[in-house]
Amino acid sequence: MPEEPDTGSTERAVRRNPVPALLTSLLGDSLDPGYAAAAQRRDGTASPPDGRRGPARWWYWAAGLLAVGLVLGIAARATAASAPSAENTRSALLGDVRAAQQRVDALAARASALGAGIRSVQQSLGATALLSTVADLEQDGGMTPMHGPGLQIVIDNAGDANGPGAIQDSDIDLLVNGLWASGAEAVSVGGVRLRTTSTIRQAGGAMLVDNTPVFFPIAIDAVGDPSRLHVAIVATEGFARFSAFASLYHIRFDLEAKTDITLPAAPAPDLRYASAVPTSR
Repeated sequence: MPEEPDTGSTERAVRRNPVPALLTSLLGDSLDPGYAAAAQRRDGTASPPDGRRGPARWWYWAAGLLAVGLVLGIAARATAASAPSAENTRSALLGDVRAAQQRVDALAARASALGAGIRSVQQSLGATALLSTVADLEQDGGMTPMHGPGLQIVIDNAGDANGPGAIQDSDIDLLVNGLWASGAEAVSVGGVRLRTTSTIRQAGGAMLVDNTPVFFPIAIDAVGDPSRLHVAIVATEGFARFSAFASLYHIRFDLEAKTDITLPAAPAPDLRYASAVPTSR
């Protein structure tokens, strides 16, 4: 007769290796087996499948640090090698700008001298009354040189030389308008004579006064009664703003009375449309 299977032994085997309950597993195993294996690999305590121990963990760190240091060294060397070239290029450009500005100033002085010669010849021809009217108009338009006592303001930006700082073009506009309102007869910004159509615009770290680049420190000269200008300018909004800038951003803001200030003539305006003023009958 065939022997019946020993069910009792099977049951006993099953009982000797029972499947742990979920609650027992949670209480007994504080870490999931997958996380435990990952922690062992991270700490270098896990053994490879073939029984040999893997390389020490510090080799990976050393190799990574060596690669990072090599990349940073190459980048620093490239930056240091290109720095003199960039500085030389910037210096050359600034030199070209200053040379061009000197040529413009020389041409403006020559134009002013030629204009004075023309007026002298016209006076010798007997056009004194008409020339007097023209001279008054030219003086009002800033087209003739002017000198006399006045006030000089020097401002210097506290920002980077390659970029704008605390002082903006609108601040200089406000200060110049305060000088006009205080009774200035003529004003120049950075050596550029202002007229009724003058503009002050910002371009990077420089200011453009009638499209002429002006760099910091900038001297603002105003011809007029020094005592009157000094008293009146203190009450203007531009003076208050620059005084606050000097306290907050430590910019240079100096005022000094001058016994004699010479202002150049402004270039002749580019008139595109002009018509005679109708005379009253």
